[in-house]
Amino acid sequence: MNRLTALAATVALAAGSLALTAPTQAAPAKAQAYKITAKANLEVAVAKEDTVKVKGRVTPKAAGEKVVLQQRVGNKKTWKSTGNAKIKSNGTYVLKDKPSTQGPREYRVLKPASKGLKKGYSKALAVEVYKWEKLVYRPSGPRVNVEPAGVLIGAEYFGQSLATTTSGTPSSVEYTLGRKCTDLRATYALTDSSATGSSGAVTVSADGAVLANHSLSVGTVVVDEVLDVSDVFRLKVDLATSATPAAIAAVATPEVLCTR
Repeated sequence: MNRLTALAATVALAAGSLALTAPTQAAPAKAQAYKITAKANLEVAVAKEDTVKVKGRVTPKAAGEKVVLQQRVGNKKTWKSTGNAKIKSNGTYVLKDKPSTQGPREYRVLKPASKGLKKGYSKALAVEVYKWEKLVYRPSGPRVNVEPAGVLIGAEYFGQSLATTTSGTPSSVEYTLGRKCTDLRATYALTDSSATGSSGAVTVSADGAVLANHSLSVGTVVVDEVLDVSDVFRLKVDLATSATPAAIAAVATPEVLCTR
């Protein structure tokens, strides 16, 4: 073996030895993220009445730091931050929201990144929100001898009501609820403009089935009756009044509890 060949072999051997003995570097560890559990106290809420409380725990505890309540309404894709709270010493938290509009919504909890840990999110929590709305504000279907009006009953004024217009004439009105409402509440009576000795009647039907039937006379008032209209598509109210003495029948301030 000549000197050049021997030198090349020596260099190759040394390089191989260095390759075998050089330490290998481990891939950098990925930063861990906060873990958040969450549970809501309600699955169905009434707007402006109920408070949704979201409770849970953050791991690691991160005591004194903040968690953020986020929500998205209806078909929206983006989440909106709507509140925050401090994490307690044991890692638990309580967040609150009082929805003001109806419709389906989701809540989740965010723990921002800190102390070398990445931000974390809880699972999404679904809540269906209903809201009381005036029935007369909804578009009506067929309407006969009934008009929206303010009425006096027992010297008390009731706005956004329904009242018959011509005494002794059959009267009715229909509303499409579209199976999006759960309750109807209203007061039924003859108005103070009805003559002494007059009479009337009211019948509330849902998809052809009678929900309530009341006889009416001056001084008789059915106050704030609540009827179950869950899964009702079409609501109908029939009103009857005597012609002599003349009576005016009213459905006073009717409201329905509905979602979108």
